[in-house]
Amino acid sequence: MKLFIFDLDGTLYLNNFASKEVINLIYYLQKKYLVIFFTNASGNSLIQVQERLLKLGFNCEIDHIYTSSYMTALYLRENNISDVFVIGTTNFLNEISSFGISIIQNSSAKNLVVGLDNKFTYSTLSIALHILLNNKDGKFICCNEDKNFPVNETISLPGCGAIVSAISACSDRKPDYVVGKPNTYTLQKIVEKYNISKDEIIVVGDSLESDIQMAKNFGCKFLLVNHKTIVQKVYKYERSLQ
Repeated sequence: MKLFIFDLDGTLYLNNFASKEVINLIYYLQKKYLVIFFTNASGNSLIQVQERLLKLGFNCEIDHIYTSSYMTALYLRENNISDVFVIGTTNFLNEISSFGISIIQNSSAKNLVVGLDNKFTYSTLSIALHILLNNKDGKFICCNEDKNFPVNETISLPGCGAIVSAISACSDRKPDYVVGKPNTYTLQKIVEKYNISKDEIIVVGDSLESDIQMAKNFGCKFLLVNHKTIVQKVYKYERSLQ
């Protein structure tokens, strides 16, 4: 093995809590292997993700962080997709704009790009529908199709996939391309960058549908963890000592 790829939410931490054991494990692995952090979350920039990891106690370089938002921006540039209406956070829009991609936040846009947007409205849905119905050759690109994501020990919130499903339901059209997990687009970029083979990689994550399926699609090793249960136990134990 040469490269470990770790999912973030639900794997390394949960609700801004990372156990000391997990942090120490990452430090140990980084002494022997290359460790990559890859999240399907699309709401924050690479710098923001790095700041969160550092605050939690992890050691990480920004070049070793991959997000579905950053990779979506890269995919758009590589495929010359511009004039896009973007559904997502301000951070996501800024990420796309930094790649020189033209953003048109009204129904005159030719293409639709979808990330997680906790301010998603009926009006936004209507614009997305208009774009897809009036631009048959336009592209419908999304960061991921995650149904939900964990925020603490007992609560999950709707994910990007919930927004994508709403758009697909009213337009009768599925995304032309899903950039994030379980797509192997990011893994292919990592392999090319570090010049390693598939059998030298192991993906570690908590989701069968995204993390593990991505590894299977790519043909590399994987490890499924149930960090939610681990975090609950460690969190309760450390609280009992206070």
